[in-house]
Amino acid sequence: MSRFAMILYVFGAVMALMSVCADAFAAHGLVTMAPAMEQAVVWFKEGANFQMNHALGLLIATAVAERVADLRAQSILRLAAIAFGVGAVLFSGALYSISFAGPGFFAPWGGFAVMIGWLLFAVGAVMAAAHTPK
Repeated sequence: MSRFAMILYVFGAVMALMSVCADAFAAHGLVTMAPAMEQAVVWFKEGANFQMNHALGLLIATAVAERVADLRAQSILRLAAIAFGVGAVLFSGALYSISFAGPGFFAPWGGFAVMIGWLLFAVGAVMAAAHTPK
């Protein structure tokens, strides 16, 4: 396993753990703490779901990249994993923030980052398949 992959695996696992914690927080007490009350619970649960989905995407993209022989395809898959991580932090962070009347202006950047991540994942997968011996 490469050092790069190990770092992404750790980051993805921590991001998934934090998603579970955010979901538990939303289910057990957030409504009485956040100014947005019930809406805060909705935003927190959406943020936790988004974060978990893209933590898993990050882990999958990293695992696939580690098994690809073509270095260009591997690099694109690694960029996809990074985009998933950045996007999840920005988008989910925005949802968590607005739950407490904080700023949410970075949500679109997070959404855009994960869209780019999924596009890069598709491109990297096609490139890897094109260089796979038949």
